[in-house]
Amino acid sequence: METKRFIGSDLRRLYDRIRRELGPDAMVIHTRSLMREGASPLTEILAAAPEGTAGLSLESQQTVLHALLARLEAEPRPLTVGDLEDLAARDALHQADSPPPLPEPGPVPGIEPEWLTGLLPGAPGRPDGILARAREQLSQLPDEPPPAFEWQVRPPIEVTPRARLSREERPARTESARSMFDSLIAAGLSPAAARVVLETAPGESNSHRALAATLERRAVRYPDEGQTALITIQGPVGAGKTTALVRMALDCIDAGREALLVAADTAHVGARAQVHAYAEATGLPVDDAFDQREVARSVARARRGACVFVDVPAGQWQAPRSCHAPVFNYLALPAHWDRGVLDAALSPLAASLFAGCVITFADLVTDLSPVLSAAIESRLGVAFLSSGRDVSTGIALADPLTLASGMFTIMTGETTDGRLAASA
Repeated sequence: METKRFIGSDLRRLYDRIRRELGPDAMVIHTRSLMREGASPLTEILAAAPEGTAGLSLESQQTVLHALLARLEAEPRPLTVGDLEDLAARDALHQADSPPPLPEPGPVPGIEPEWLTGLLPGAPGRPDGILARAREQLSQLPDEPPPAFEWQVRPPIEVTPRARLSREERPARTESARSMFDSLIAAGLSPAAARVVLETAPGESNSHRALAATLERRAVRYPDEGQTALITIQGPVGAGKTTALVRMALDCIDAGREALLVAADTAHVGARAQVHAYAEATGLPVDDAFDQREVARSVARARRGACVFVDVPAGQWQAPRSCHAPVFNYLALPAHWDRGVLDAALSPLAASLFAGCVITFADLVTDLSPVLSAAIESRLGVAFLSSGRDVSTGIALADPLTLASGMFTIMTGETTDGRLAASA
């Protein structure tokens, strides 16, 4: 007989699978629970089809034997003659120690006991005389109304309702300029970035609000709807600009706009192959461009409203003059780089030519203060966050309050998850 194991957590689904695969007359040979650490246990069922002609396998026979032995061991031990004699002796001893039964209630005797006559002075020895004597004493009471009783008027209890202040009416936790500067430095910002925060948000009373306001007030430009645009992500070698560019193209497709990849990195070996591999894995169309004129030709052939994402060499890259579409260049800022290395790599790049910055490798660090310091000092707004190694996850917009909440403990009621990688 051929057996089959079924393992799962839902018995109804397991029985449906057995019925579907082995038939409604399938025989359940053995069941057991499989314990898991930190999770609910699983159920294992060993079943066999009824129409099997061969005998049970050795393993199945051993399983059935163990199950039968377990049932036999669980049954109660049969009683012997000595056990019955002990039970009879215990029953007789219990009856001897029990008090005698109470007599059945009968008629009231003619003469009552002495204790009944002492309950009421002068009462006869029969219950009827007791009731008559009680009625006589009650009839001798004066028939007067009870004295009037006036309840004192208690003053009402006044409960002052406790009004819940709105977020705007709550008293703010103010900080002086010096204490705010020290708080920004303690959070990890550079002194130059902390001074920019104080200059940009002088009216804010909290450090995290000032940082969030500074990030929010940085201007970031995005392509308009229905506008054909050329988009690049520029930066030093190894900054993750190609991965972030493909993620941005996937988000463009998800938003309903047409996207086109252009492999134009002629300085890096294997750059074109990487773009083509991403395009094949994601289904994005891709063109090859070996000079500026071919880039402009790819933009001209694109449909109206499409976004053309050009993978450019490391460093500063200028769009071709013959391209009549608006250009949006973004600067890649690796979050896991040391601040000194990041400043040295970004020093040749002109920040005024970029529409915003993209923080890459955000999932590799637990502190974004160095890269946020670089973004604040460059006067660029944080446009996107790129995290993870899977390009199909897309790219995410940067929320200023979420970035600030990852560096400070919020005390004024805002709630965020505080996880930087989760927001990316």
